[in-house]
Amino acid sequence: MTMLDRFSHGLSEMMEDPDDVEYMTVVVPGDLDPFDRHYRFSVHIDAELRLARLGCSVGGGTLYQGVDFEDEDEEGENEIVSCILDVDATDVDGARALIRLHMPELGAPAGTLIQFGDHEDRFDGDRWHLDEPRSIEEI
Repeated sequence: MTMLDRFSHGLSEMMEDPDDVEYMTVVVPGDLDPFDRHYRFSVHIDAELRLARLGCSVGGGTLYQGVDFEDEDEEGENEIVSCILDVDATDVDGARALIRLHMPELGAPAGTLIQFGDHEDRFDGDRWHLDEPRSIEEI
């Protein structure tokens, strides 16, 4: 066994996406470029979730306001309201706690939400308000 094998033992299991998960979203307010979202938040949250064996962050998206994507005649700029991190959690409470710890460290703005089931945790810039009813129903 090489030195590298000794250090990397067990890491390949952590890189596999877990099977039995519950879907969660992290909503970050503001117009954030997808690459910025990925490198500022997603890669770090994904790594922490995998290391703690609480799940993974499997992508994300952008939430637009007042845009009809089927109307080809619509002109003007699309208003981006927030960006989304998709999370597959094997332990929702554990994943919520980990995300609440790391998002402020990564510079998450006030209004950041961790949505799970019919509830969400909301960051006001200083502290988290836990287990509130969802403020955004469809993402």
